[in-house]
Amino acid sequence: MNRFIFGFSASLLSAMLWPSFLPVAYLPYLLVGALILYKKIPLCSGVLFAMLWLTVFCLGLSRQDLPVLQQPLQVRGEIISLVSQNSDWLSLDIAVIKPNLILGPKAKLRLTWKTPPEVEVGQVWLFTIAPKSVSSVLNQGGYNEQKQLISQHIVGKGRVVKAELIKVNPSLRNQLVSALAPQLAPLQQGDILLALILGDKQLISQERWQTLRQTATGHLVAISGLHLSVITAWIYAVVIFGLTRLASHPSRRNWIFALLLSGIGTAFYAYLAGFGVSTQRALVMILLLMLLSLLKRFSSAWERLLFALFVVLLIDPLACLSAGFWLSFCALAIILYTLETASKAPQLIDSTTPFMRIRAGLSQFWSIQWRLSLGLGLVQAVLFGGISAHSLWMNMLAVPWFSFVVIPLAMAGFVCWWISTAFGFSWMGLLGLSDWTLMPYGKLLEISGHLPIHWQAVSESVLALALCGLLGGVLWRYIPKSRQYGPWLFIVGLLFMPLILSILFRWLPLRSSTWSMHLLDVGQGLAVVIEKDGRGLIYDTGAAFGDNFSYAERVIIPFLNAKGIREIDYVFISHSDNDHAGGASVLLAAYPKAQWITDVPEFAGQGCRPQQISWQDLKLTIIFPKEPIAGNNGSCVLRIDDGKQSVLLTGDIEKNSEMRLLEQTKMQSTTLASQVLIAPHHGSKSSSTEAFIDAVAPELVIFSAGLANRYGFPKSVVVERYQDRHIAHLTTGIEGQISVIFQHNGREVKTYRRDLAPFWYNRLFRFGDLINPE
Repeated sequence: MNRFIFGFSASLLSAMLWPSFLPVAYLPYLLVGALILYKKIPLCSGVLFAMLWLTVFCLGLSRQDLPVLQQPLQVRGEIISLVSQNSDWLSLDIAVIKPNLILGPKAKLRLTWKTPPEVEVGQVWLFTIAPKSVSSVLNQGGYNEQKQLISQHIVGKGRVVKAELIKVNPSLRNQLVSALAPQLAPLQQGDILLALILGDKQLISQERWQTLRQTATGHLVAISGLHLSVITAWIYAVVIFGLTRLASHPSRRNWIFALLLSGIGTAFYAYLAGFGVSTQRALVMILLLMLLSLLKRFSSAWERLLFALFVVLLIDPLACLSAGFWLSFCALAIILYTLETASKAPQLIDSTTPFMRIRAGLSQFWSIQWRLSLGLGLVQAVLFGGISAHSLWMNMLAVPWFSFVVIPLAMAGFVCWWISTAFGFSWMGLLGLSDWTLMPYGKLLEISGHLPIHWQAVSESVLALALCGLLGGVLWRYIPKSRQYGPWLFIVGLLFMPLILSILFRWLPLRSSTWSMHLLDVGQGLAVVIEKDGRGLIYDTGAAFGDNFSYAERVIIPFLNAKGIREIDYVFISHSDNDHAGGASVLLAAYPKAQWITDVPEFAGQGCRPQQISWQDLKLTIIFPKEPIAGNNGSCVLRIDDGKQSVLLTGDIEKNSEMRLLEQTKMQSTTLASQVLIAPHHGSKSSSTEAFIDAVAPELVIFSAGLANRYGFPKSVVVERYQDRHIAHLTTGIEGQISVIFQHNGREVKTYRRDLAPFWYNRLFRFGDLINPE
C-alpha cells in the first residue's frame, strides 16, 4: 500500500514538469493498465492512477478545447471571496453553480465589477459577463498568476456586465467572517487576528504581505500544523483536566473521550480556516495519529506524512501548483528529520533533571529553527526569487510567542465573542487583549523593511549553483566513504564543479560575444531589456495603473534580479505614452546611476538625437528623430548592432515617421536593415508600411501586444504583410516573454511558454467551461 501511495504522490508532484495533459483517448488504456498492475506492481499502478486522476480531474473542471466566447453570457454563481476593491472596481471569485453537476470539482471564475452594489460572500447571483481566458503575463522571475489561478480552480475570468441577486446562502464560516471582519478592522493588528482565527486574509494589505514574505514569517498567519497542533493540545489538556477532576475512571474512557473531542474541535477549526492546503495536511496528520492511537497501531511519522500527502493530492491534485503546498510539506519534512536525528542524541536519553530537559528542548528548538530557515529559505528562493536574511532570529522570537500566547488567547477571545453575539451583544475584551499581544510582532514587521539585507534577490544562476551544492553536500553526508562507492563520490565532485567554476570566473571575468534581447510580456505595452556580460540596457518600461501597480515593479525588476543583472547603464524612453513610460519613476528610483535618453520632459535625460554610442562591444545607433516630435511619431528609434546581427527598436512610430525615416537614412547613407524587428506601434494598421518592411528586411518580427487586447493588435492585415515576405513572427501575448540570444554563428529564439517554462499550466489554452448553466 505504501508503494502505491508513494507512486501516486510522486507522479502528481512531478505534474508540475509535465508538458501537457494526457489525451482523453488514452484514459481507458490507463485504467485497464492500472488495474492489471495493481496486484503485481503497486508502484507502477500508483503512477498510472495518478496520471488518470489528474487528467479526469482537470477535464471535470474544464473542457480545454472550448473557445472563449466573445459575446456576453449568463452564469449562475455563488460569491466565495472578495479579492480586492478600490473606489470603482471590485474583484471577486465565484463558484459556478450547475444544477446537473452532482459530483466533481467546482469550477470558479474571477470577475471584475465596476461600481458594484453592496455584495457579501455567500450571495448567489445571475451574472451576465464578458468572459476572458485565465492567461496572464509570463516572464522569468515574475509572478505566474496563471498557475496560481489554476491551482485555485479558477478556470476563467470575466467582466460583469449586469447581475441579478437570486438568493443569499452564506455558510457559517462566511457569516462569522462578515460579522467579525468589520469589528477587527479598526484594531492595529486586526488583519493578523482575522487570518489567525478564520483563515481570512481580506484585511491584509499588499504591503503587509510583502513584509510577511520578506521576514519568512508568513506561515504564522497561514493556518497550518502549528495552529492546529496548539488547538488540539489545548482542547485535549482542558478536557483531560476536567474529566480527571469531575469523572475520574480507571479505564481508557476519559482518554478516548478527550481524544475524540480534540479531534472534532480541530476539524471544526480547520473548517473555519477554509481548509487550505496547509490546513488539510495538518488535519490529516493529526486525525491519522489519533485514529492509529485509538486502534493501537504504530506508524512512523514519515508514513503519516506520506499518507497526508496522498490524501491532499487525492482531494485536489492541483494543490501542488501552489507555493503554500511546497512550503507546508517541506517544513514538516524538515521538522520530522530534525526530530528523528535528535531523538538519537544522548542528551535527550540521559536528560533526567529538569534543567537538562529544558536544555535539551532548547537545543532541539534551535536545531529545528536553523534547519527550517535554511531549507525553507531555499524553497522560498525557488518560489519567490529571494531570501530573507533575518528569518532565523525573527522566527525564534515569534514562533514560541504565537504558540504559547497569541494563538490560545486569540481563539479564547473568538469563542467569548461568538458566545456573546448569541446574547445580543459583542464582547471584544479578549480579542482586544490579543491585539495587544500582537503589537511586538507588528513592530517587528514595521522595522524589518529598514534592516540591512532584509530581502536579498537571488538570480537563477546562483540558485542553480546552490541547489547543486546542496545536493552534493547531502550525498557526501550519507554516501559511505569506501572504494565501492567511487562512482557516487565522482558524481558528488561533479555537483560541486559549477560552484567552483563560477568562483573562478568571478576572479577572472571573461568577455563574451554573446548578447541577448529580451522582449518582456507586459500586456498591451512595450519593455525591452538588452543583456550582455551581466550588464543591461532598458528600452521602455510598460504601463502603470493607479498608485500600486507598475509593470516596471512587477515584471522588469524581478526579471533583472532573476537574470542576475545588477547594473543598468542606459534607459531609453521612446515617448510619453503610459504603455511605454508608465514605470519610468520606478526604474529611476531603482537604478539612479543609469543614463537616461529620452525626449520626455519629465525625465532629466539626454535628448534622443541621432548619434552612435559604444556599449559592451555593441554599437547603439539612435536613428530618429532629428528634433523632438509630440506623440507616437516622435518615438526614439534605436538600432543595436554587433557587426553581424542587429535589432531595430521602433517604439510607436506610424506611417509618417516611417517615410521620414526612410528619407533620412537615404540622405545620411545609414541603414535600417536588421535581422530582428520589434514591430512599430504593436502591429497597428497605421504602421508597418510595405516600404518600411522592405527597407528593414527582417528575418523575425516580434509584436509586443497583449492577448485579446481591446485594439485587436497585431492587426491581421499587418501580419499578412510580413507573412507575404516569409518573415517569421511572434507575439508576446501568445508566447509570453520572448528572448533572442545572439551568438557568434547565429541566434536562438526562446519563448516562455515553449522553451523557458514549457509546462502544461503555462500553455495558452481556453481553460474555462463557460457554458450557460441554465
